[in-house]
Amino acid sequence: MLALVYMVMAAQFERFVDPLVVMFSVPAALVGVIPTLLLTGTTLNVQSIMGMVMLIGIVVNNAIVLVDYINFKRREDGMGPREAALVAGRTRLRPILMTTSTTILGLLPLAIGWGAGGGLQAALARVVVGGLLASTLVTLFLIPTLYLSATAWSERARAAIRRRLGASARLRPERS
Repeated sequence: MLALVYMVMAAQFERFVDPLVVMFSVPAALVGVIPTLLLTGTTLNVQSIMGMVMLIGIVVNNAIVLVDYINFKRREDGMGPREAALVAGRTRLRPILMTTSTTILGLLPLAIGWGAGGGLQAALARVVVGGLLASTLVTLFLIPTLYLSATAWSERARAAIRRRLGASARLRPERS
């Protein structure tokens, strides 16, 4: 399933590195899930696994919003990677926090177990709330940092390939 998600994102971004950066936000979401399950005494069951699927979708969406805006700033405004990441972090902070806060506030009564059938769905809500609390903060710092690292690595690899191709072209004698 992860391979399919990666392939779809690679087609959308038209690059292979950006989806990898986005996929690194998934472990950040799981960092918040485990302590939440332990603190609330919630078991890992079908509802909590459904909550993880929902959580991964939200976290990946937040990362896509950030990476896409970094690429937009680089492409349209000609910014460097660092400047584009800083601008994207400031500009996309509000939409990411709004998505996260509305989801958390909407699921809070369910996580507490209020209402008819609240206890049945509480595991789902607790996983999403705990995962979003942890992953939002990590995503806002991790994704731009990974993007910058991946971009630097990609540019170094391209330069090395160009040097090798240039050196091999100079070594080959010309044919007449």
